[in-house]
Amino acid sequence: MRMTRGSTLALLALLPALASADLRLSRSIDRVFADFRADEPGCAVGVIHRGKYAYKVGYGLANMEYKIPITAKTVFRVGSVSKQFTAMAIAILAERGKIDLDADVHTYLPDLIDYGHEVTVRQMLHHYAGMGDYDDEVFRKADGTMFRFGNKDFLTNDEFYRLVAKDPLAHEPGTVWQYSNLGYYLLGQVVAHVSGKSLREFAQQEIFGPLGMDTTRFNDNVNQLVMNRADGYRKMDDGSWEIYMTNLSWVGDGGIYTDLDDFIKWDQNFYHNRLGEGKQSLIERMETPLPGMMEQTDEGPRPVSYAWGLEVDERFGERSIHHGGSWVGFTAYYERFPDIETSVVILCNSLEHSAYDVGERVSELAVATYKH
Repeated sequence: MRMTRGSTLALLALLPALASADLRLSRSIDRVFADFRADEPGCAVGVIHRGKYAYKVGYGLANMEYKIPITAKTVFRVGSVSKQFTAMAIAILAERGKIDLDADVHTYLPDLIDYGHEVTVRQMLHHYAGMGDYDDEVFRKADGTMFRFGNKDFLTNDEFYRLVAKDPLAHEPGTVWQYSNLGYYLLGQVVAHVSGKSLREFAQQEIFGPLGMDTTRFNDNVNQLVMNRADGYRKMDDGSWEIYMTNLSWVGDGGIYTDLDDFIKWDQNFYHNRLGEGKQSLIERMETPLPGMMEQTDEGPRPVSYAWGLEVDERFGERSIHHGGSWVGFTAYYERFPDIETSVVILCNSLEHSAYDVGERVSELAVATYKH
C-alpha cells in the first residue's frame, strides 16, 4: 500500500500511544510477578501483539544447581498444550485424504480392544469418544499395585500402548464430554500408523520444520539431550527443593518441549497458515468445536466448547482460544484473542507457580491494554 503524507503522519502520531500501552502493560505484568524470587524456579512470560512480542521476560531460575536464569530461549515441557500439535498432525493428514475423521479408530489401530461401539477419530479429537483417562484398574504394576505416573514407576512406550489398547470406554461415545489424555495419546498413534513415521518425526517434517521452530519437539525419548532445557521442580514440606522430571516417554497427549522464541511462530501461523496445503481452512477446522457437547458436573450438564486441542469461548469480553498444560514440575498456559491479535504464553518450571493462575491475570491485563 502506498503511504500518503497524511497517513504517514497519522501513523507516526499513533506510535507513541502504542509504545505507551506496551510500557503500561510491562509495568502491570511486573507487579503480577513481584513476589517471584530470583533464586527459585519461575516462569517465562510472553505477550504477543500484532505479530511481535510486546512483552517477553523470564522470572526465576531454569536450573537451581547452576543458577541459570530463565530467558526467552529457555525450553520448557508444556504438558497438554501439546494436544493442539497432535491435532494439527491429524488435520494435515485428513486434509490429504489419508485419515477419515468419521472412521472408527480401529480402521487405523486394529489391535485396540473391542469397545462395543464405534469410536471415531473426530470424537477423540473433541474428547467426546467416551474414553476415560489414567484408570487405576488398568494401569497396574506386575505386583498388582497401582502404577504411579510421573517419575516413580516406569513403562516403556510399547508397554504403555499395550495397556491403553485394552482400556475400556468410560461412557458411550457421543453422550458425555470427558477430557481424555488416553484419547490424544492414541491420536498420536494414529498419526504414526497412517504416516509411517513417529509423531515426533511427522511433526518435525510437517509442522516444526516448515515454521522454523528449531527448538520444538515431541520428546519421545526422555534420555535425549535438550539444549537450554529448564529443570522441573517441586518444593518439599521442609522448604527445600527437589527436581521433578518425568522418566516416561510417550507423547500425543503431552510431550512437547518449546520456548517463547519458537512459540510465536506457532501462534502467528493461526493468522496466516503455512502448513499442509497452506489453506486457512486448516486453521478454521482446528478452531471449530463439535456442536452440542455436554459435560456432567455436580451442578448438572454443562455445555462444552472444545475444538482440536483448543478450548474456544469468550473471556474478558473477547473471543478466546486457549489451553493449559501440567506435567511433573511444569505448567503452561497459552491464550489467543484473535480479534485483537493478542496472545499470552506462560511457561513455568515449578508447582509453586501455576501458569494457569498467572496466565489469566496476564491475559486480563493484555486485553485491557489492546482491546479496540
